Amino acid sequence: MSLSAEQTQALTDAVAMWRMQEYMAIPAYCLYVYYILTTMAEEVSIILPQKWNRGKSLYMVIRYGMLSFMILQLTRDYRSEFSLSPTSCKALLVVYDCFKYAVDFTCNFSLALCLGALLQARKLYLLAILAISCYNPILNVVTSVIADFQYAAEPPSPILAELGYPCYYMSQEKYSKTIGYIGADIRQYLSLATTSVLFLVGVTTFAVRYKGHGGGLVRVMLRDGGLHYLSLLGIKLTLAILWTPGVLPTSELGSNLGFLFATALCRHPNPGSTCAH
Repeated sequence: MSLSAEQTQALTDAVAMWRMQEYMAIPAYCLYVYYILTTMAEEVSIILPQKWNRGKSLYMVIRYGMLSFMILQLTRDYRSEFSLSPTSCKALLVVYDCFKYAVDFTCNFSLALCLGALLQARKLYLLAILAISCYNPILNVVTSVIADFQYAAEPPSPILAELGYPCYYMSQEKYSKTIGYIGADIRQYLSLATTSVLFLVGVTTFAVRYKGHGGGLVRVMLRDGGLHYLSLLGIKLTLAILWTPGVLPTSELGSNLGFLFATALCRHPNPGSTCAH
């Protein structure tokens, strides 16, 4: 099949973008695996002996849900030279989306609990914080999984197969006909609004909580996890801004270094560090 100069350039740009995504995502995944291996002794001695409770459940979902998502995504979406049927590719897509959004929900739920504890919020205010934090991953898992089922499974294109990718990628044109595309702009604006509110509340909380610590402020915030929490809120706000319609075309998100870097940071090897867009 002969390609025109424009098609050749478009293909070259697309392959370059895929490579850049891989070069940023795979090191982040390797760092996460390194984190799990180097903290396994603490997990065995501290976490595993405890009885199953909400805290241990949240920890396990975040820690191993993220690992499961990584394995499934690497199997389906990266160059592996595997030969997978379209049905298998679709099943992998559904399962790893479920893992991804389960981790997203658990992380957002945990961060909301932390913010509520710092605010010493009453039950009603805590429920409001939880609702603002968790509605997006709940909505995302419902629309994404339904869209996964609605999108017809198909073999990978000849170019993808030649490059070693085992499965199809969803095209924008076909995806726009699924439920995942309905109200997408509204959801992104809502995500920006709620993330901005959480960011302002978090900054205000820390300003009040750590007021008067003087030179020991950084040390106290490191001890209490404050810097980690604020950094996650900052990354979430950055992603929410980039996802907002009109800031960047959707087709350019995959090649934007700021977006890729923020996404990689969301998968930094620390429980609670996965961000939902």
